[in-house]
Amino acid sequence: MCMTGIHHSTALWRPVQAAVLSVLCSACVHYQAAPLEPQRSAQAFAARQLDEPALREQIMQVMPDAATEWPPREWDRADLLAVALVQNPTLAVANAQARATLAHEITAGERPNPAMTLQSEYARHDPYAWLYGVAFNWLLRSPERRRLEISIAQLDTRNARLELMDQAWSVRHELIAALSDWEAAHRRAELLDRLATAQRRLVEFERQRIASGEDAPADLIASEHALLDIEQQKAEVKSAGDAARTAAARAVGVPPEALDAIPLSWPNWGDPPVVNDDELHALGEQALLSRADVAMAIGDYSAAEAKLQLAVARQYPEYELNPGFYWDHGIAKFPFDVSFDLPLNGNKGEIAEAFAGRDLAGQRMLAVQAAAYGDIAAAKRAERIERETTAAAERQLDSARRLEKQADLGLRLGAVDSLEQVGAQIIAARAELVVLQSRAQLQASRNVLEDALRAPLSGPELKLSISTSTLTSRSGT
Repeated sequence: MCMTGIHHSTALWRPVQAAVLSVLCSACVHYQAAPLEPQRSAQAFAARQLDEPALREQIMQVMPDAATEWPPREWDRADLLAVALVQNPTLAVANAQARATLAHEITAGERPNPAMTLQSEYARHDPYAWLYGVAFNWLLRSPERRRLEISIAQLDTRNARLELMDQAWSVRHELIAALSDWEAAHRRAELLDRLATAQRRLVEFERQRIASGEDAPADLIASEHALLDIEQQKAEVKSAGDAARTAAARAVGVPPEALDAIPLSWPNWGDPPVVNDDELHALGEQALLSRADVAMAIGDYSAAEAKLQLAVARQYPEYELNPGFYWDHGIAKFPFDVSFDLPLNGNKGEIAEAFAGRDLAGQRMLAVQAAAYGDIAAAKRAERIERETTAAAERQLDSARRLEKQADLGLRLGAVDSLEQVGAQIIAARAELVVLQSRAQLQASRNVLEDALRAPLSGPELKLSISTSTLTSRSGT
């Protein structure tokens, strides 16, 4: 009699077991190991070059013109920025973060899984000795709460993508600043070579004059000291150029050696085109609404608003269904329970925190917007001042070049000697160095203005297509 009860109840239980196993095993994701190989990755990074064919396919996503010629005969800012957008390691981290938040958005959109409890009981003296049962616990999340949780996750994803765009602009700012410093060092080195040659001639002429008794030895000491100072400047410029090249390589995402042999093209360096006030005003207004950091602050406020709505919704009960089935010693039972929480405290603490969080997010947005306004205004003023400074330096250079021409003419006519001519050449070369320094500062101020506006104002970067879709599509997002 007891054996019959066991056999009968076991037969009833087998379909339940099969259903449970079927649910658990369907649509399973299998684990795949992906161990890090630091030595191999370090070797791969050290071997990176700018003429790799595979790099061209990646670059075409942000610069379709790359298909016309690869590698380019001359590398401009856009070419190197395109490489940076697909190879910069820090940008890759931001890209991975955007994909991680997208995965969280998928999680937030899923409906709660039911919890299942398997039960059994043995009654020794009962005709049907075994009790088998299965109970489910299923949370009924309200549509409004689910909508709010999905909205918060979507806002997090949006902000992660904005962070990716902001990081892309940071990479661009680092690259352009490094390339500008590199170009300045290259041009300064050429000018210092010319100045050093003229200064050596001056030293040689003064030695001859001292030997003939025409000048005092003190004059030679001053000239030799000036020559030593020029040589010191040449060493400093070389060091600055090497540092700029290293910084550019870091932004591009290649070892410094990969930039050694590339010809850099920046024809209007130090003389960026003037942008009219109306265009600057329009770009400034746009930046105050859509600059990545401003947009992220707006997104944070929207998320805080959604969290406040969710906290208010949690004042009300949330229901759980508890259906089940029991084979209770020969009797089939189908219980159906409903449970719910009782927020007797009115969820006042969470609501108060949410109100404060929304206010904080609003204040932060205003602070970020004010900072952006200040950045733009300061950058516009700085460029205007640097243009005036450069114009003054160029007037001084024009004057020095006129004196140099007069000295050349005077030497041919016999009115001046070679010493005076070399002196005029030195004055002109030093004036060129002053102009070069002013142009470097003017270019730096333009770079800062573009960064404040988050928009290139001129140059080859205008042909790039930079968006979150192009930045993430290469990584499968």
